[in-house]
Amino acid sequence: MRTVRGVGVLILVALALSGSLFGSNPRGSVAVAQDSFLDQLAQDTWAYLRAEQTTAHHLPYSWWSPTISGGDYANPAEIGLYALAWVAAYDLARPWSPTWRETEAEVSAILNQLRAWQTGAQTYQPHGPNAYRHSVFYQWYWIAWNPPVVGANTGDNHLVPSVDNAWLAAALMTIREYAAAHGHVALAQKAAAIVDDMDFTLWYNPATHRFYWGAVENPQGGTEADYISNENRIINFVARALGHLSADEFRLSIAALEGPTGSFGGITVAQMAWDGSYFTYAAPALFVREVGTDYGRDTLLPATQAQIAYAREQGYEAWGLSDCFDVGGGGYVQQGAPPAARPTALEERPGLVTPHAAGLALITPLATEAITTLQELATTFPCAYTPTFGFRDSVMAHPDAPAYGQCSARYSALAQEWLFLGLVNHLNGFVWHYFYRNPGVVLAHYEMYGGGQVYVPLVIERGG
Repeated sequence: MRTVRGVGVLILVALALSGSLFGSNPRGSVAVAQDSFLDQLAQDTWAYLRAEQTTAHHLPYSWWSPTISGGDYANPAEIGLYALAWVAAYDLARPWSPTWRETEAEVSAILNQLRAWQTGAQTYQPHGPNAYRHSVFYQWYWIAWNPPVVGANTGDNHLVPSVDNAWLAAALMTIREYAAAHGHVALAQKAAAIVDDMDFTLWYNPATHRFYWGAVENPQGGTEADYISNENRIINFVARALGHLSADEFRLSIAALEGPTGSFGGITVAQMAWDGSYFTYAAPALFVREVGTDYGRDTLLPATQAQIAYAREQGYEAWGLSDCFDVGGGGYVQQGAPPAARPTALEERPGLVTPHAAGLALITPLATEAITTLQELATTFPCAYTPTFGFRDSVMAHPDAPAYGQCSARYSALAQEWLFLGLVNHLNGFVWHYFYRNPGVVLAHYEMYGGGQVYVPLVIERGG
């Protein structure tokens, strides 16, 4: 056992075999069929993430379509989760997994690009510096350029996004811990160098104890993140884990976030999100082990149950209301389910569902229901799933809608990454294992959620 200095928390070192720490896996024909489906889903989703046509210069297209052009840009969250997906795919040790040689080469190339942007070592800067103050990253990078660069200072290309940088930092922290645990010193050092130069106090407002979302060339711009069940709580957590907030500042920053209680169909959600979009509840839990906390029991789990109940009440043939691309070539739309704090309609396109919601729900106690939903989406809607690349970004599941049964023409990098990492966590707890090897993460978890036990893996080296 290891003890985190300054905290009376014992980290129990445990070996998780066959998902024993992350939920039961009853055997039988249904369970075997689900196992087979999940393995095929992982293989097909991974095929998308590593495909030549969906990537450029070791970076992921934000979206790709076989029928419409575009999407050859990426933001920090997509880049970080993509790098982490390579390590997770290798660690799964499936016949289709990349070798360690392939993984190390790809992840190193990603980290080298990030570091070149961050330090200014990449002298090609047609749109100005490729990182903000040699520290954090901008919203959009044109990855098909040679070399890739930040977009021109128009629109939100030069927005300095707090949330996307937090996702990147969380992914890099996990990669660093994995590499260090397995003796890959150079890779660990590359990830550490990037994280060490990221400063999350750039977004922090000490007067309100909240973080700004960020604005163009201004981290202290835009509105302040104000709901705990929006994805922004990952900023607070990462900032504390990296030591950018003191214990008092961290406590105040959490207390400053709103979390009104609401209910739907007799299901009470202790701390509602603003718009009810499922990823805002579940995506932070890919890294932060919230499932076993009061937040997981009283908010994440009932929010999932409410999503399912709402879709059933509306007559939708599937559930999964989370922001996604519309059917065909339609743009990005906001999709959420009650209960939510927002007083207006939560669905821009009633009945439009996205598979990534069920993919994220694989980390909850409702994993069996999530698997069933993914199977139904794949079999009920012919356009929703292809054996080449897995799930498209959305499908219209409202039988009365004119677009019923139609699917998005796009595959989304972020959705594929969420689905893949949710699936990996369901199978072996990979992201949690390595994220929690960082003592700062354990400290932040203890301070935010309390509790005495956090599991880290008994690391077993395997050949590359």
